[in-house]
Amino acid sequence: MSAAGDMAEHELLSRLLIVRHGESVAMAEGIVGGPNGCRGLTERGRAQASALRDRFAAGREPAVDVVYTSPLPRARETTEIVLPALGNGSGRGELEVLTHAELEEMRLGPADGMTWEAARERFGFIQPMDQPYMPVVEGGESRAGFRHRVAQALNDIAAAHPGDTVFVGCHGGIASAAMAMAFGIPPSHRGVGVVTAVTSITELELLAFEGRRLWQVRRFNDSAHLAAVEAA
Repeated sequence: MSAAGDMAEHELLSRLLIVRHGESVAMAEGIVGGPNGCRGLTERGRAQASALRDRFAAGREPAVDVVYTSPLPRARETTEIVLPALGNGSGRGELEVLTHAELEEMRLGPADGMTWEAARERFGFIQPMDQPYMPVVEGGESRAGFRHRVAQALNDIAAAHPGDTVFVGCHGGIASAAMAMAFGIPPSHRGVGVVTAVTSITELELLAFEGRRLWQVRRFNDSAHLAAVEAA
């Protein structure tokens, strides 16, 4: 798609600020962090989320109208740390946090809560790029199923909040799946991989243009606020 400046006649239907959580205990300990394995943020993760909060508080980000979070503790904790800086005027910090179950990271079933090393040894994970339509582990999701779930959730959120800017506190996998959705990259495609920094912002806009609805990527993996944390 051409840049926004090339599209003279378009309507902004919704804006999503997709935010990855801060460093988590599961990340630090090498644990599969599903509902059983996720124990929230590390101290460093909380500092990263606080830096993101300060970035929003400085007024250099779009004013947020609606806040969503994944149900997993690391995403919810990140969202709650940033929440005081979200909103408009006198309502800043008073937005309700809406939990959306489908914003959860890829579901790995019985591996949840195990170390990655033990889980791979026990279950023999498949490579999702090699077999995108097969569950990564029996009882879990496939790459294709995960991407479909994420795309449906993001489209549902955008449709539910026309004209709004929505903060979406979630996971690196959600941001990656959102990019695949925006660019129309199929699950079987092996040529592109993306990595998202903790607390980074990925901004997508849903536009109406020439009778079509189009996703436009405004930015990906914006983590400039982390410089202060790294310098500390």
